[in-house]
Amino acid sequence: MDLASPKHTRNISRSSRPRSSTKGPLDDPNDPLNAEAAPQPQGTADECGYTGDSFLELDPLTLDDLPETLGKDLSFLLRYDIYHSLSQVDIPHALRSEFVGLTSEESLSSCLGTLEKLLAEGHFLLAAYLSGTILTSSLISPNDIKMIFSLFYTRLACLELSGNTIIAAQESKALEDLSSTFYYVDQAPRTSDVENEEKTSLFPRHIVPWPLRVLAVRLQSIGFGDSRRGIGGLYEIGLEARREIMRPDLSSAERNIWKERLTDLGIRSVNALIEMGDLSTARRSLHNLQTSGSDETNKLRKALLFLLIGDIDAAKQLSGESDETKISISKPLLSMAEGRYDDAVTEWRALLESSSNRPDTAIVSQNMAVCLLYTGRLNEARQTLESLVHGGQSFGGLIFNLSTVYELCSDKSGQLKAGLVDLVAREPATGHTNLDRPNADFKL
Repeated sequence: MDLASPKHTRNISRSSRPRSSTKGPLDDPNDPLNAEAAPQPQGTADECGYTGDSFLELDPLTLDDLPETLGKDLSFLLRYDIYHSLSQVDIPHALRSEFVGLTSEESLSSCLGTLEKLLAEGHFLLAAYLSGTILTSSLISPNDIKMIFSLFYTRLACLELSGNTIIAAQESKALEDLSSTFYYVDQAPRTSDVENEEKTSLFPRHIVPWPLRVLAVRLQSIGFGDSRRGIGGLYEIGLEARREIMRPDLSSAERNIWKERLTDLGIRSVNALIEMGDLSTARRSLHNLQTSGSDETNKLRKALLFLLIGDIDAAKQLSGESDETKISISKPLLSMAEGRYDDAVTEWRALLESSSNRPDTAIVSQNMAVCLLYTGRLNEARQTLESLVHGGQSFGGLIFNLSTVYELCSDKSGQLKAGLVDLVAREPATGHTNLDRPNADFKL
């Protein structure tokens, strides 16, 4: 899209900042993720928390502390030509559902209620369609930045979840340069010192919700065909996260949120380097990457990236430093990385037997089935995967793997896959997985 308006001019003060030739905001040794590096908050601040509509998964510290009226015109995101037509032609007939449109009498609140219902059920393609329809309707004011960004984020996220990443990448380009001055407002820090309030310097605050900014970095790098743009974008918002962490007026809860964001950006930057094929840089960045506090989830993500680039020794060392009760899945993953699939089967089975109500039971069972397949126990692998589907625990990877097993064990795999489609279509809607599954999931 071509917007010649000065509102999209480049933020000169940000873009002209000299950058280090060796270190960036995501691998600086003086990391604010170290608790001792962050300043202690001065005065008091309210605990952060978002109380908006449940489907608008905006996290705190984005729009909650901004003025209600910012005078920003987002009509460039309401243009009909931005949004691509969506089709269900690549979805099996048994899984298709009718797109939900708008009627002339329908209100915005009823539309949002319908959208929330679609998301709760897991109809992500239908939710993407409805989000775009609402954005291009007369129900939205160009100045309602909170609603527009929320719907736009829902549109992009649902497109990606439903396997339409390329379409999402093209539509994300409508945001143009998210580091432009248009997307910033000046805001005073929260302080209890009223007498010196006039002397307090303002700080820039981005008006776009953090989840949308992070998602847009990746999608725009795909849309513009420039992987380096994605790395640069992550480092740019990483600088902002560091600045926010060092603010003296934040509460400890708010500072922890920014620390978690910075950790997440570091992991995403390594993943982006791996996708670029630059494994040597990814390895160096991963070794320098610090994680916030004792977050075992981020440590596991880091260990998985080490396995992805083939640094098994580093993954073993990181797994040994972690809480065994929370990161115990690293042991069978290491066995798989070293080609010891018999050991991995034993270890995956031990995990399943250790707890009957694990939240990741389906993932663990699927991994065990894959290891069974690699060890030649095709029938056991098939039984394990089919039991998950019959139990209503199917997801994209599981369905694809079961379809592969059908191809390996029968010359009537087409009929077996068709039966699998019907079985999946009868599963109850949980909202945890995509119901609008494409033919590719079933290898049809």
